[in-house]
Amino acid sequence: MVAFIRLSLLLLVGLTVIYGGVSLYSRERRRAKLKQRWAERGLTGDRRTFIQRGLKQYDHSLRRRLILLVYILPLSAIALVIYMVNFS
Repeated sequence: MVAFIRLSLLLLVGLTVIYGGVSLYSRERRRAKLKQRWAERGLTGDRRTFIQRGLKQYDHSLRRRLILLVYILPLSAIALVIYMVNFS
């Protein structure tokens, strides 16, 4: 049981690192796309505000929520394997 708890903690730490990396990467990609859109359209006004609004929309988007699958998929796969081994 102690080994299982240790494995679970190690897995959660690893998944948190992966989640953080994927989240930061995705946010930076969105920021780059917003900067590119600003340049392509030749918009006038405050560029920083434009990017902040775009990132605020990104924070509430489906893509941002889908990154949580980094936690859900591995944990559910492990739970399925444990169930199949023990109860099938």
